[in-house]
Amino acid sequence: MRCVNCNYEHHSNFCPNCGEKAAVPQITFTSIFSHGLSTITNMNRGFLFNVKQLVLNPNGIVNDFIKGKRKNIFNPISFLIITITVYLIIDSIIVVKTTTTKTNLRVYSVGYEAGRFVKLYFKYFWILSVVWLSISTKLVFRKYNYAEHLAINSFVMGQATLVGLISFVITKQGLLFNPLVYIAIIWITYNIFKQKKKDVEAFLQSLGSTALFFIQLLIIVVLIGIIRS
Repeated sequence: MRCVNCNYEHHSNFCPNCGEKAAVPQITFTSIFSHGLSTITNMNRGFLFNVKQLVLNPNGIVNDFIKGKRKNIFNPISFLIITITVYLIIDSIIVVKTTTTKTNLRVYSVGYEAGRFVKLYFKYFWILSVVWLSISTKLVFRKYNYAEHLAINSFVMGQATLVGLISFVITKQGLLFNPLVYIAIIWITYNIFKQKKKDVEAFLQSLGSTALFFIQLLIIVVLIGIIRS
């Protein structure tokens, strides 16, 4: 038989040249739905596999991904995009009332414009925040190249976004200023970079890199408000 993907002739269940299945089933509504659902819900591979491993073994999933053992791992960028998308869907459903105080009025123009911009483009703002977090972790830990830090922090931000999502449902506190999000970032970063069971240096570095990341976010938000006001 010939492979439908690369036209290589073989007699195996999988093409030895490109890995495509020999027997490709016909596309149906059921097959599309079941394949998409399994990609998200399978605990042994896919989205929920990432979630499980980032809770139980963050260092393991990151090392496997960097070393090229990626068969069961959901792409970190896709992982981050899905978590943000789910957060935005929940955010659109839950209405959070805001109040204006005299203190708010003093910085109303800058704060309003910054908040409006971040709210409008939050998906892109939060995805791009991986860039700033990766600058922080690269400067502090120095291990891995910058592209690898981008991949690592896509895992970190995706998982932290899920923590923020759960917190948001309960407390109505948004991601950007939710302390639980940054605690999650510190905890995951520490477990990725620690060299031993209790690594004080790695914990302080995780704390420092997250603080540097938060400072960068604050500066960017303020600059956006100043430019747009």
